[in-house]
Amino acid sequence: MSNPTEETRKVAQQWFDALTGGDFETALNTLDENVEWINYTPIPGYNDDMKWIGTVQGREAVLGTLQIFTGAVDVKFEKLVNLVVDGTQAAGVIQEVSVVKETGVEFQIEFIQWLTVRNGRIVRWKSYTDPSSIIRALRGDHTGEVAA
Repeated sequence: MSNPTEETRKVAQQWFDALTGGDFETALNTLDENVEWINYTPIPGYNDDMKWIGTVQGREAVLGTLQIFTGAVDVKFEKLVNLVVDGTQAAGVIQEVSVVKETGVEFQIEFIQWLTVRNGRIVRWKSYTDPSSIIRALRGDHTGEVAA
């Protein structure tokens, strides 16, 4: 494709469709082999309960962080609610409802995934959200739990 926005939209849509559909193999195949994956900055005593966060380089390292996440959290619902694309950049807004396996506490978040796409692959991925409800659920605090 000669239009960067069209190429970015295609790759981003494929990523989000695969991610929200639970098709991790297809999702991983949209990532560049050397993708820069930035999933928050761990802050000791605050968000380091989230063992899957931090910055990693490469598809295999991303797979490792996703395995840590899915080992700790059961995603019940995940939906792309908005996608904005401009050139090589895409921002997707995701709504997610999940349960921490160890505590049984449910949490709900809305987060943004900021993607950079080059040559048909995601070369940079960065996530933005308020992790408070995730941390509360990881610590077993039922305050603010999503009603069933």
